Amino acid sequence: MRWKAAVVLTVLGVACSPRQETAPERHVVSTIAPLSAILRELAGARLEVHTLLAPGASPHTYEPRPSDAQLVESGLALFYVAENLDGWAARLPAKRRVRVLDMLPDEKRLHWDEAEPHVHAHDHASEEGEWDPHFWSDPGTVKAILPALVTELSEIDPEGAGEYAAQAERFGAELDALDAEVAEKMSPLKGRPVVMFHPSWNYFLARYGLRLVGLVEAAPGKEASPQYLTDLVETLRKEEITAVFTEPQLARRPAEVVSEAGSVPLYELDPIGGVPGKMTYRELILANATALREAMQ
Repeated sequence: MRWKAAVVLTVLGVACSPRQETAPERHVVSTIAPLSAILRELAGARLEVHTLLAPGASPHTYEPRPSDAQLVESGLALFYVAENLDGWAARLPAKRRVRVLDMLPDEKRLHWDEAEPHVHAHDHASEEGEWDPHFWSDPGTVKAILPALVTELSEIDPEGAGEYAAQAERFGAELDALDAEVAEKMSPLKGRPVVMFHPSWNYFLARYGLRLVGLVEAAPGKEASPQYLTDLVETLRKEEITAVFTEPQLARRPAEVVSEAGSVPLYELDPIGGVPGKMTYRELILANATALREAMQ
């Protein structure tokens, strides 16, 4: 019977011993998928990167949930873009908040007036702030913020500083290659006029030489007046626009109205991604560049 006693003692010993717990996950949080994709390129395996917005949600109109606050509070840092895109994130209980738009060198920032000289730029300057926050649509602008992101991550995790720097060097070279690939894809469209749904693509358009002449929604979620839409349809005809674009994060109907009234086909561009085929930064930019090229051929 000694073996039975030994089994009982072993079971009791296991039951009474302190439970081994896995180390808590080390993570940072970002508001939107493109920002998460950029951070993952630098974080590698050292940090998990979580995204607050689910695919299809708009950062302009998002309302944080209690679970978002819990996730942010348990993380090492919260990365958001700027008050005029996802400013609600600044109210979440983060240990460390990082406003990414501040990392852009002055020469890389686009002022609304500069980005949209003839497209109701004053609506954005007065209501959303003077700087366009949609920086991630230009690979060159993304490359310009990498040194500041490395500094931030290295302060959060000093032991990983060397790895973050190495990852940034690798990613920077990939961004150069991506920029060259997109430039070649966009070269036949250089100088062409475009009408976008929302001003999500100003950095992209400036980088690759396309000309923004109209917006379906000058401000997200702000219903356009009948006169505004009439003027936009006239712009379609005057500029010989061949495509109107919508975005999956915002209501589709206004773009459908413009498309139907102007007899111009409707296509979709996705500035946020976070869905299969648009998970990585490279996938997001290439998918949209391809869609833009095919729509305007």
